[in-house]
Amino acid sequence: MKSETHQMSTPMAKPIRLGGVLYAADTPERNALRDFAQELQKRGWHVAGLVQELAYNTSGEKIGLDAIDIRTGEHLPLARPSKEDRENGTCGFDLGRLSETSRVLRDAMQAPADLLIVEKFGEREQDGRGLADEIVAAAMQGIPTLVAVPASALETWNEFSGRLGTLLPHDMDSLWHWWPKWNLYKELTLGIPDQRPVQIVIGEKAILVEGPNGCGVTANPSGQAHPNFTTEKTLKDLARDNQNRADILAHALGIAATLAHHNRYDLCGPDTSGLDHFKGKDDSVLVLGHFPKDRAYSNNSHTIAPDNAVQHLYDHAYDGVILPSHTFREGALATLLRLKGTAQTVMVGPETPLCPNLFDYGINVLSGRIITDATKAADLVTAGASPKELKPVSRYITLNQ
Repeated sequence: MKSETHQMSTPMAKPIRLGGVLYAADTPERNALRDFAQELQKRGWHVAGLVQELAYNTSGEKIGLDAIDIRTGEHLPLARPSKEDRENGTCGFDLGRLSETSRVLRDAMQAPADLLIVEKFGEREQDGRGLADEIVAAAMQGIPTLVAVPASALETWNEFSGRLGTLLPHDMDSLWHWWPKWNLYKELTLGIPDQRPVQIVIGEKAILVEGPNGCGVTANPSGQAHPNFTTEKTLKDLARDNQNRADILAHALGIAATLAHHNRYDLCGPDTSGLDHFKGKDDSVLVLGHFPKDRAYSNNSHTIAPDNAVQHLYDHAYDGVILPSHTFREGALATLLRLKGTAQTVMVGPETPLCPNLFDYGINVLSGRIITDATKAADLVTAGASPKELKPVSRYITLNQ
């Protein structure tokens, strides 16, 4: 940057999640940023920021450029070139609108937003003006921020960001790859209704939560039954604890509530096992966990204990990975998905959340369980059954990307 005010080399409390999304005149997916923002908004994420759009009059003639507030859809005119502007080759940029556009970003930082988008890193930002201060402030605050950067301004962007950001191609796959994997836990809670659970049963070996449309079961980490357990929490409130590692009971209830929402009674899919995804193939496949030894995972498979998976994936690359569903419960799933690279990934087991949104986080096949009789399942849990022992009241389905 031209001014030290904008440099990002000073210590910060939160890690910077800044992405420079490169584009050129021939970039095919020029709407990728907007499409990404709209998809996240549809899922319930708080996305804010600005995108740009050419403005036209009622006759279809181009009259200038608008900034669009992603959160509200409000159009803010940025440029309305006059005849004199066009004759002189000037853009007719309205400097008075800068305060309005910067307000959008400042409001997003106050909330704060889950994602901030700025389109684009234009001439004013390159000179340290425009929205430069807001981009720096958002990054320093730790808000995930994506900025559209013209390829011609790459070196200026690198200087501006102190090379602390990530450079990304302007396409949806790259944007999803950049989106933090650990967000999958919150992703799974966003659509859960704010309704009381139908029932909660805490047995010695398992915890069952039934929602209005499905039933979830997970292991009881405490090993203690709570026959008279009650709570005022809604299904959504319970699910929000699916990352609460400080309270093992709340965490387990969070996992079961999450599964109760996604593994719905009416969910349909083939009853084939995800373990057969690589069957008969020559792909190198890493199998984590203790699945049946007689299974033909692939012609070139390697099995290790899940405890060794993180270091192993640091050191090795595979065409495919088979993950047991307890990696979701144990909080290891996001790390494993980040480390597995481009490997085709199958998640298998009774605690697999059957949510297609997980495909965007790097899972290709979801193979899990749906409880078919919640009343009998509750009786079994009360009697001391483990999650694995609920097979008689379950059916299994597989969802493919």
